[in-house]
Order: sequence, then structure tokens, then C-alpha cells
Amino acid sequence: MNDYLKEYPVILNVSEVAEILGVTTNTVRKLIKNDNLHAVKVGKRFKVTKNNLFEYLGENTDL
Repeated sequence: MNDYLKEYPVILNVSEVAEILGVTTNTVRKLIKNDNLHAVKVGKRFKVTKNNLFEYLGENTDL
């Protein structure tokens, strides 16, 4: 998984997270809103670190 994400920046936007997970941006926003995926709001946009994405994936191995 780490090699696959090498092409992405350390801090991801909602679109990049959606692309990685293979879901829509609305799904990513719901994950953030429901506190399933930790994100920081910068202005009007959410940012997710790769580490937070790895934590989410580790906790949700049934994906």
C-alpha cells in the first residue's frame, strides 16, 4: 500500500482520498463528518494526512 501511495502528497484532499479508497467525495465527507476519518478543515476544505488514512484503513480491514 505504501508504494501505491508514494505518488500522492503527505497531506491529501477529499478528492485524493476518494480516489485512493475508490469511493465518491461525498462518502469521504460522510466519513469525516461521522468522525470515522480524522481530517482538519483548512479554510473551506478538508485535509487528511496519509497517516490518518492508514489508521482508518487499519481500523476498517473489512473494506
